[in-house]
Amino acid sequence: MDQKNTNMLNEATNTVASSDEEKPTLIIQLYDHYVFDGEEVKEINLSGLYDMTAEDMFAVDDQMRRRGYSGSNPEITRLYALLTAARVNRKPWEWCNKMKARDAVRIKNVVAGFFYMPG
Repeated sequence: MDQKNTNMLNEATNTVASSDEEKPTLIIQLYDHYVFDGEEVKEINLSGLYDMTAEDMFAVDDQMRRRGYSGSNPEITRLYALLTAARVNRKPWEWCNKMKARDAVRIKNVVAGFFYMPG
């Protein structure tokens, strides 16, 4: 992973104190808010990436195939990142469709960086 993606992931990572331990959070503040089902989306919480399972990845993979993706390494694409964001937030697959391009690229960098960052 390149330095830019590492910096983006580090910038998005915060720690929130809990009663027993500190838990990392990944919350991306959007540059451009958008509306989904009448609700304004101002941020994307990617903290669920830490709890994502292979089963979740299979569901995202299935959506990728349904949308015509047949390449290798889907986890480094914008579409995979946005579908993953919807999955970890328990939202419909279309949740990120109205997101502005520059925010979509940022989400892609954080999701891909999460999967490939050492440690």
